[in-house]
Formats: sequence, structure tokens, C-alpha cells
Amino acid sequence: MKQRKILSVFSSVFALSILLAGCSTGSNSNNQTQTKAKVDFKVSADNGGNTVKDATFKYGILTNSPFVGLFHPVLHANKADGVITETVFGKTFPVDDALKYKLDDNDAPVKLHIDKDKNEATLTIHDGVKWNNGEDLTSKDIIASYELLGNPKYTENVRYNGSFELIEGMKDYHEGKAKTISGIQAKDDKTVVIKYSKLSPSMLWGDGFIYAFSNAKQIAKVTDFARFGEAELTKRPLSYGPYVITKEVQGESVVAEANPYYYKKDDIKIPKVEFKAVAPAQASQILKNGEIDYLTDINTTVYEGLKDAKNGELLGQPSSFMSFVGFKFGKYDKEKKENVPLENTKFNNKNVRQAFLYAVDRDQINEKIYKGLRFTPTGSALYPPTVGKLRNEKAIVVKKDVEKAKKLLDEAGYKDVDGDGLREDNKGNKLVFNFAFQGGNNYDQALADTFIKSWKEVGLDVKLLDNKLMGKKEWDQRVLGDDPQIDLFLGAGHHGSDPSRQELFGRKSQFNYFRYTSDKIDEAFKEQRSDEMFDDNKLKQAYNKFDDLIADELPFFGLSWDTEITYVNKRVKHFNVEDFTKGRLSIENLELTKEAPEK
Repeated sequence: MKQRKILSVFSSVFALSILLAGCSTGSNSNNQTQTKAKVDFKVSADNGGNTVKDATFKYGILTNSPFVGLFHPVLHANKADGVITETVFGKTFPVDDALKYKLDDNDAPVKLHIDKDKNEATLTIHDGVKWNNGEDLTSKDIIASYELLGNPKYTENVRYNGSFELIEGMKDYHEGKAKTISGIQAKDDKTVVIKYSKLSPSMLWGDGFIYAFSNAKQIAKVTDFARFGEAELTKRPLSYGPYVITKEVQGESVVAEANPYYYKKDDIKIPKVEFKAVAPAQASQILKNGEIDYLTDINTTVYEGLKDAKNGELLGQPSSFMSFVGFKFGKYDKEKKENVPLENTKFNNKNVRQAFLYAVDRDQINEKIYKGLRFTPTGSALYPPTVGKLRNEKAIVVKKDVEKAKKLLDEAGYKDVDGDGLREDNKGNKLVFNFAFQGGNNYDQALADTFIKSWKEVGLDVKLLDNKLMGKKEWDQRVLGDDPQIDLFLGAGHHGSDPSRQELFGRKSQFNYFRYTSDKIDEAFKEQRSDEMFDDNKLKQAYNKFDDLIADELPFFGLSWDTEITYVNKRVKHFNVEDFTKGRLSIENLELTKEAPEK
């Protein structure tokens, strides 16, 4: 099950930036209710051939930066590390076609049972599930994992959020008021009962659950929470999944080998997986050279260099991806452990936020810069097509409208006082917005220029932070660290399968990059967690209402939804992207027909 988070950013071609800044300045009366990508893809590759038993699967991970090296289900905060961790640990809780956890699945490594009357979840470990050192996975490991997640000394934990405080006693434990989590109890060595203050439908997508567990003995060795990167717990975590990490070349590659004690070891057809960091600039050539079997989340630049490749196929499906322009409203208070909006930010006036949206021609950016692979989101952008039946059919796409943007700014009192074409604030003071923008792709500077020219067209003076594109590490540190110089930022990433967006807008979530909160959002989350929401129709209504709420309050605006493009080398006998996403197919199930990828 994918647990991706909003973490990254991107970019374009200089010749397009001038063109796009001046396009579609008319009315937004032609608002659309639905958009889609202009390029269609197959979902399955069937190459045939005889299976080679001992070949190593070459798993490429597209990334602008090296692997961080936190290979742990509770500790990783980086997409690449998360991909490696999830592959190694496998699916502790299998999912259905709606990506919900399967309940009462006797074949799962850990069976999940939910008792609505008692507000309880029971986790039962399958007989024979063992760590790669031969010891059994036990209740102690599950409890220790939750205690690690909520440990009050682990102050930098970005994975802890308010949903875990529905577990009885978790809040007191996290605040250092209790030595244990009262709501998590071992019934026996194989069974753990978790008591919640109330149950939420989001739990069915993993909300309030740890998706894989850590070894209690390894956790006990951790004494310095500031030095996780050096710990055995993160570098060589014991695994009860199909693989175990055996080698790492810092930042570049990781080797995982089959777990000899995996409870379904006969299902493992790939004995070894090598994960390799693949920079976008080199990706096309690396794949054509036959160095990689599999690469997903392929961006526009890589696609352009790969679409004529003969040694593999490009498959595609709707993605959970969202890119966005986010506005800064406050900071994360580490003592209160919650997001605190500030009174005098540049975006507290909604007219100003709306003007930033209406000034940008998103359709042109997605069609021209991203070659029709990305498309303009509807509504708040929080619910891409991957949410299926929960999609908000009534949500619209807002079109560029320069005159409306100017009128909104006039109404906010932002006018050009000195005649230089740029607006001052409502007190007549010079007004500059600092834009945090991560570089790394060949079109990033041009895309940044496109935004800045579009906003200048309506009189908004926007400058890149420190007058330059940022590296990923700097972007993460300064945006997540609430650098007061940052007013707005371009961000992107993938939503998790849980349609609740508490991780993005929860008062306690460190992934709330915007630091935006409101009573209406709090009430919406409360409604989404109510017992009534176990009715699918009511749940859809609640999420659609939340989509409308965020589109109205506008703490950010969406730029793109995306097609998830996946390259599969011809030596992979069969691969289906839909089956892979929904857990019907895993890396360990694949078959290879040659010793090395085809060139």
C-alpha cells in the first residue's frame, strides 16, 4: 500500500515562459467540470519468455537527490526511502480494489479486525511470520512500534499526527504524561487490541495505523533520537517481509535479498532487488542502456527521451500526484506541537489568494510544458481521479482571468501607488512576495519565470527566494522549517490512499506546510471521523463538501494532476500497473527472462 507524502517540487522550456504568461486573459465563464490527460497508455506489458531464477531485479527510483538512508516504516520522511521500506516490508495489511485495508484476512501477515461497538481494532499475527533472524514477530514488536511513533523524546517526528491521538492514552504518552499507551494492550504473544476513543472510516485506509512494524529489540537500542541516521534500526532494520536490506552505497543504491524466514517464501520469485537512485537528467539514457528494469513517476523530460525506447514499454494510469502553489500562514510550534497561524501574513486576505490563482493559465502550462501528461485539477485539487467514486463530480476548473484578478486586488486595497506597475499593500507600503521554488529539472527556471510574469501582469511583485532556484534539501529545511522569508512555494507529491487530508491540514500535522487551520476544517475532520461515515454515500458527501471548503478558503491552489508513467524492461515477463497499485502484484511475484535488463 502506498503511503506517499507531499514533499517535492519542480519546473519548463524558456521559450514557453513568455508565451504562457500572456495567454488566456479573458473571462473564466468557460469553467470546466472535468479535465484529463491528453496522452493514453497501456496498463499491462506481456513479454513472455522462459524464467531465469537467480537474476537481480533492478528497481530505479527517480529522484533529484541521494537517498537519505532512513529505511524504516515509522521514521522515513523521504519518498525514495519510503519506496525501499515498503518493498522490503511488503504488505502487512493487504488492500482491496478501493485501496482499503482488507478486514479479517486470514492470509495477511497481520489480520485486522474492527469492532465498531467496542471502538476496538484487533491485530492478530499470522502463524509463521518471522523476522529475518528467525525470531517470531510478536505483540511486543507491535506495541514497541507505536511507542516509538509517539515517543515524547522524538520531537522531529513528521509521521505523528492527530489521527493517532484517537488511540486511548496516545496523547498522554506523546506528551510525556504516561509511561505506556493505555489503549494498546497485548492479549497474548500474537494478538494486540487497540482501543480508540472513536472509530473513523479513514482507518480503513490506514489512518491511525502503522503500516509496518519494527523490531522491539532494535528499538530498545535507540538512545539518541537526534542520530537516527546512524542507527541499526534504520540502516539494517530487521524485516518480516519478503526482503531484508543487506547492502547500501550511501545515497546511491540499496540491495535487498530474500528473507529466508518469510512466511510465504515460496512466492518469492525475485531473490534479490537492487534499488538505484536515478537522476531525471540521466534517466532516459540509463534505461536505454539496460541498467534498470523498472522506473515509475516518470516526468515530462524523461518521457520525451524514452517514448521511442525499444527495450521496454511505457505503461500509464491516473496518478495520486498533485502539484500546487502553497501560501504560508504561520509556523509549527514545537512546544505546543501544533500549527499556529500568524495574524499579519501577506495571504490572510482571501482576495489576494484568489488573485494569485486567477492570474495563472494552468491549462497552458499543463498542455504545453508538460506535453499533455499533466492536467489542470478540479476543485481544491485534493481529490484526483484515483479516489474513484469519492470524486467530486460538481467541482470545476477555474480559468485564467486577469481582469478578475485585478478587481480582487483592487477590492483588497492593493493598488499601484507610485505608478511603477506594481501594487503596494493596503497601507501603501512596498509589497514583495518571496517564492520558494525547487530546481532540478531542465524546465524549472522557465516555469518559475512563467509564474512570476503571470503575477506581474496583474501588478504582483513576486521574486524567487534569494533570487535563485533551491536545492531539495534547502527547500525541505526552509519550507518545513517555516523560514519567515518565505511567502509562497511550489510543492508537489503524492497523496496516500486515505482520502482524508488531515495530514495536510491537521492542526498537529507537520506536513501541513501551509500552517493553515480553521474551525471549519476542524469540524470537517470531526464529521469525517463520525460513525455515520461508514456509509459510503455519506462519506462521499463529506469529502465532496471538504473539497468545496478548501477550494473556497484557498490555502493553496492546484497546478497539476498527473498520469503515472511506468517504464518496464522487456525482460520482465509480465507487469500490470493497476494490479501493482492495488496490491495484486508485488515485486517478489515478478519473473525475469534474462540475466540482465535488455539494452
